[in-house]
Amino acid sequence: MMIMRSIFLFSVLFFTVLSPCAAAISNAHIHVVVSLVDNASQGIEPVPAKIGNGDDPRRNLYWGALYGVKTFLSKAAGWRNLGCEQAISDTILERCRFGWMDKLTVTADAYRGRRIDQAMLDFMQQAATPPDATMREMVVFIGHDGLMDAQNLPIIKRFPRHAEHDKQAVVLACMSDTFFARHLHAAGSKPVVTTHSFMAPEAYVLEAVARGFANGANEAELRSSAGIAYAKYQHISTKAGKAVFGANNHTDPISLSLR
Repeated sequence: MMIMRSIFLFSVLFFTVLSPCAAAISNAHIHVVVSLVDNASQGIEPVPAKIGNGDDPRRNLYWGALYGVKTFLSKAAGWRNLGCEQAISDTILERCRFGWMDKLTVTADAYRGRRIDQAMLDFMQQAATPPDATMREMVVFIGHDGLMDAQNLPIIKRFPRHAEHDKQAVVLACMSDTFFARHLHAAGSKPVVTTHSFMAPEAYVLEAVARGFANGANEAELRSSAGIAYAKYQHISTKAGKAVFGANNHTDPISLSLR
């Protein structure tokens, strides 16, 4: 009887330990580059100062606020925060890992707001790197569209080029199809979710796209999921939400600069 109870207890402990690890060893992975919003250095309409400090990830609109990546993914259904590290470098202020069910892991990096140029360059370098043969990979940029700001345009000369490969790319930033899509194609990656209007790049869109990616959704389904989530949280029609991520309308680039 004691032997049977010991086997039972060992089995319970084994599966209790194994379950959290299952998410950590999933073969689907998303790397998210989050450029913290920064009133002082980015060409944006200022947000409240408390959430607009690009040196403070804990309160930042795109990281620690209600719909920021760290806060939202830590609380969303089916998600777990697998751990965070602070001060990865002078540029990356925090890195967090998340798991969704046993299908997906996400690594998210919070970049200092005034280093949006480095955030965009790192995103493009990841987009240009072919995925591991054993992995399904996606790379995501979240934040202000820094290519709208004249002072960031020199970084384009450093964007990498690569032959076509299968890594999917997502850019949750204003007008990102106009400003990023051609560079992503040149880097060899596949821009599957980009935007065609101004938008709020909040984490509910990332969460919807991530779940779709984990479940093997195609490009149209990923865009649809993004639009539905955006409509829900922005309190707009589904049609209007989907239009944000709609078909390429070939609009001419607009020119914005810092105030």
